[in-house]
Amino acid sequence: MNSEDKNNSARKVAEAMVDNMQANQQNPNFDDEKERSFQEARDKVFANRKIINIGIIGCGGIAKNHAFSISLLENNARKIWKWKESKQKIKPVLYALADIEGSKAEEFAQHFPAKKIYKGANAGNELIDDPDVDAVFILVPTVDHLGYVLRAAEKGKHIMLEKPAAFSPDDIRKMIEARDKHKVVLQVGLVMRSSSPIYYLKKLLSDNKEKWGSLTNIVYSDSQQKPYTNDPTHPSTWRRDKNKAHAGVLFEHDIHDLDGMISILGKVDEVYAKIKYFAGYAGIEDSVAALVTFKNGVTFSMNCMWNDLNYDCRKYEIFFEKAKIRIIADGRDEKLAEVFVQYLDEPEYEIEMKTMDDYFFKQIGMPHVKAEIPGPYYAEDLRFIMAIVENNIESEIKAEYGKYVQEVIEAIYHSNEIGNVVKIREKLL
Repeated sequence: MNSEDKNNSARKVAEAMVDNMQANQQNPNFDDEKERSFQEARDKVFANRKIINIGIIGCGGIAKNHAFSISLLENNARKIWKWKESKQKIKPVLYALADIEGSKAEEFAQHFPAKKIYKGANAGNELIDDPDVDAVFILVPTVDHLGYVLRAAEKGKHIMLEKPAAFSPDDIRKMIEARDKHKVVLQVGLVMRSSSPIYYLKKLLSDNKEKWGSLTNIVYSDSQQKPYTNDPTHPSTWRRDKNKAHAGVLFEHDIHDLDGMISILGKVDEVYAKIKYFAGYAGIEDSVAALVTFKNGVTFSMNCMWNDLNYDCRKYEIFFEKAKIRIIADGRDEKLAEVFVQYLDEPEYEIEMKTMDDYFFKQIGMPHVKAEIPGPYYAEDLRFIMAIVENNIESEIKAEYGKYVQEVIEAIYHSNEIGNVVKIREKLL
């Protein structure tokens, strides 16, 4: 029996144990010790597996970013995981696709081939139930996240979940409980935590604290073309439907930037906001002006807009007593992000992206890895695979972070409703 046959045989044993465990869980006499035994056996089988079969649920625009990253990780697996130095020859593979619109899944597969394609209303569940799938990327409207996460966790699948994680923080709590019960990786797509400029910003703050003086204020503005127009740039309409999306620009888009600042500055103290609904879609805000004050006293002024402009750009101005940092992140520019620093009256200078990328990969313990494409998706998906390899079920981008940033966002919405400042409860993080 060759190694591949052994892996297949071991996989079938583990799958039989999964079925047995699920049947036993209906029995009131089923105990935690048996579940732990199953999980240990499953982990042992997986530890010897060369291939990590990935399934994507939802073949929309964001899926293309992840599929491209997965294909690059597959092609670079030998270099990334240094096969000569490790007994574990890790290789992530795009194995299956699922979409309720069959034509969309088939078209997607023309660009990103997969061994299996699931189509129709039950496509996502069928992919999750596929015994050959090891991990799932859940890239569907937010309304469907909770059901897929709970099912995937129960089936022992590792989960990469796009943001926002769910409609409510309480739903994310249920996801965390499922993660802990079934011992699967659950990572939330908070991409700023894998953004090299954001990572490097924290270094700049630390290295120049005495020279630059105190960090005082951060001014942030973001304008994005409405992402629900069903045109080539934004080929969907669900983000204008409150029943599918829950809320608008802050919840769907600028959650990234708020979370990025939380990752650097820590806990939020209070928020105050004014929110507008110009496009007329109930519950889908397209203009947010919010003042977020952190526990350390730093204020973060957010101005977030969806409009009809052919424009997609984030801008940060970060002020210190003696210095300033500018970050320009143009979603339609090859560079994606530019970072400029000015100290007193000295000339402003730009920090090279390679410098920031090299620092990021060194900080996550993989200095030999290089950024293959602009933007954070490659790094984000690499960290998900690493969490699986290392059996780090929380991952470095844990669901608790997604829960906290949504608690802050709910406080921002509440501030707009009552027209007053809202304090963030201490127990949130």
